[in-house]
Amino acid sequence: MTTLKPALLLSVCILTACGGGGGGGGGGGGGGGDKTPPTTTPPVQTDNGSGNNAGNNNTGTTPQPPASAPTSLATGGTLSGYTYTTPQGLSYTMRGTGIEPAYVFTQSLTSTDGTRHSATSWCCGRMSYTTFGTWTDFKTGKHDVFYTGEPTLAANVPTQGTATYVGNGMREDIRSDATFNVDFAAKTINGNIAAGDAFGSAVAMQGTIADGGFTGKAQSGGQDGTFTGHFNGPAAQELGGLASFADTSKNVAFGATRQ
Repeated sequence: MTTLKPALLLSVCILTACGGGGGGGGGGGGGGGDKTPPTTTPPVQTDNGSGNNAGNNNTGTTPQPPASAPTSLATGGTLSGYTYTTPQGLSYTMRGTGIEPAYVFTQSLTSTDGTRHSATSWCCGRMSYTTFGTWTDFKTGKHDVFYTGEPTLAANVPTQGTATYVGNGMREDIRSDATFNVDFAAKTINGNIAAGDAFGSAVAMQGTIADGGFTGKAQSGGQDGTFTGHFNGPAAQELGGLASFADTSKNVAFGATRQ
């Protein structure tokens, strides 16, 4: 009988080794910062059609974006403030007292022979108001993503001018550079997460802004999907979100800071 045990993976993605903008001080993943976000709308669970059957090839229906962008969201598992509970029922508080690492923090469930069954990763210590992450089931290939933070009130999101947000997108525990161009007057947002050998195919996103957040369409590796997210901080200093696809291996969480 295989015995499972939790294991902490030493951060596999240190600041000097990974691309990405970021910025903003304050706490981050892996126990950084003391902030607790205000009560937010309950995360909506999205059925991305991948299922949990052995031999799953991650094919399913194209996910649909929510009618409005929630302040926090997970494609699998649940969120309560900065605590993420995986589909297996394991909970991780991603911010608290202690060190403030600026890299990906990963917790794995492994067998005694060292085989990983699942892993939860979150990011990043360089962001003051946003946390985003992933959960992967290595036995089925299912890859869920999530984001949370301290949401900007809709009334405090700028209504004039443009801005560029720079940060990271993440699949499993691999980061890649992310850039978002926002036109507050036109209420549009366009984003791109760069391709990488370990990260996989690039992600392109085009959406509209409403009620403090944004929703729209996404494309990655020739497949159509959706993306959604929210501005975070008192005056939209940051943003966080996710893109989801029928092939859940393409799912990506992201966060970025206004330049």
